[in-house]
Amino acid sequence: MIRIIGGIAKGRQLKIPPGKVRPATARTRKSIFDSLSGFVQGANILDLYCGSGGLGLEALSRGAVEAWFIDLSARSIDVARENAKSIGMIDQAHFICKDVFRFLNRFSDSTINKFDLIFAAPPYRIAEPDKLLKSIAVANIIESEGVICLEYSRHTPFPSSQKFHLEKRKVYGETVVDMWEIGK
Repeated sequence: MIRIIGGIAKGRQLKIPPGKVRPATARTRKSIFDSLSGFVQGANILDLYCGSGGLGLEALSRGAVEAWFIDLSARSIDVARENAKSIGMIDQAHFICKDVFRFLNRFSDSTINKFDLIFAAPPYRIAEPDKLLKSIAVANIIESEGVICLEYSRHTPFPSSQKFHLEKRKVYGETVVDMWEIGK
């Protein structure tokens, strides 16, 4: 179990899907949300590779307007949905069981609004941060002042992007957390 660490659902427990899910540690989540202070309130959130939904639900607890949870695993989507219900955020949450890249490729055909904040924490064994940033850029899925919070293994080559610039990078043991913004 992990807990929501801030906002109106602070202290509420979240279930973790069985299998190879690696939820962000409390220390990492605290650092991420400290870096985003003031940015989450009123934001439209996208949680890619959502797992338990911890990052998107943390954002909802801290005042985000809505969150979309995307994961290929039906079990992860079910657990994220259960977690949203258990903390009283189900009306602000939307769930799609689909491969992240397929979702991004089809985004321009959808009626979903662009996102202010995108969380992406792919499983370390399949993480392709360069490909993910490129797909986000091509999908034109993020608002002009938006932020992409990308989590991956420190053993993965550091990504680069032509559309986004790296605003901040922190390393926590095996985990790297990057904050990317649209290039200025």
